[in-house]
Amino acid sequence: MAISLIRTALLSITSAAFLIGCASTTYNPAPFTPVNMDASAYNTRVDAFVVVMDASSSMEYSDQGRKKFHSAKDVVSHMNQTIPELNYKSALLGFGSNSCLNWEKARVVSGPATYRTVDFSNGLNMLECAGGVSPMEDGVYAGGSTVQGSGQIALILVSDFLKINSDAVIAKVDALEAEYGDRLCIHSIKVGGADQGDDLTAALADFNSCGSSVNAKSLASPAAMAGYVADVLLGPAPAAPIVNYEKSTISASALFDYDKSDLKEEGKAAMNDLKKSIKARDSSVVNIDIIGHADNIGSEEYNMDLSIRRAKSVREYMVSKGVDASKINVYGEGESNPVASNETREGRAENRRVDIHVGIAQDAD
Repeated sequence: MAISLIRTALLSITSAAFLIGCASTTYNPAPFTPVNMDASAYNTRVDAFVVVMDASSSMEYSDQGRKKFHSAKDVVSHMNQTIPELNYKSALLGFGSNSCLNWEKARVVSGPATYRTVDFSNGLNMLECAGGVSPMEDGVYAGGSTVQGSGQIALILVSDFLKINSDAVIAKVDALEAEYGDRLCIHSIKVGGADQGDDLTAALADFNSCGSSVNAKSLASPAAMAGYVADVLLGPAPAAPIVNYEKSTISASALFDYDKSDLKEEGKAAMNDLKKSIKARDSSVVNIDIIGHADNIGSEEYNMDLSIRRAKSVREYMVSKGVDASKINVYGEGESNPVASNETREGRAENRRVDIHVGIAQDAD
């Protein structure tokens, strides 16, 4: 009987310790309407990013009426809602030292995988509570190792930076530097207003002279979070190339027999020089517009149809000689765009023509 009572008491104590070690209340996300960052306007500054979030016991304390752990989840959630889905690898993990992380010092809850908003959100939902001591050094090293071999890497550390072994963290950062060199940048987001840990965040920001350190409160607005995402993960998209058009005009009489749309042999020969020029600059050719024209002999409908058929014949010949069909656009303008008077034989001959506009991309300055 006495032994049974002792066992019951021990189980009660163990259960209480468990609850204390992983205290949690319901997480109600802070309201947030993200800025819509147009993915086409940006290029990736990094090839991979990993968010390392503090899930130790100090994060269970409140700061200005809200648990720091919940504030940390807010900032990570807002970041996730803001980041455009571009082709970078991502991962999310928490660090702590009790059952909240399945007794792992650092637990990966998302990735490493190509970044997807929904996957990252699902991983964040797995971080339900905080407890235990704060092995930040294990979180930092696990975070860096998770995206190993991924080119330029941003490691984003979200923590209150309380009760941290700074020397151990710096030692792990030095170990990562030995692996990655200057490919790794560390960015700290501090949750809460305590001054403790400021020396560490400054040292981490100075690592490779490419990191940063901010307080979570400074990222509360959608615009501020968008600016942070742009600074840490993104760069402007490359400027669109300037396209210059080289225009050639070939007389219809050189290409076709009268009132016909099939290229004659002399017409093919007339096309060869232009075809060679296009093929020689194939990679810089953006598009090719082929525009057929006619004189005013016959009905407007007939002349429109004839001009289109002739432009199509030119396209078919160019494609048969290896020009990329996807770059070629065909138009017919019939008799609507004369370059000479249709009152004379000579003028009508000038109006029967095919214009070929070749768009060549030039690098923007």
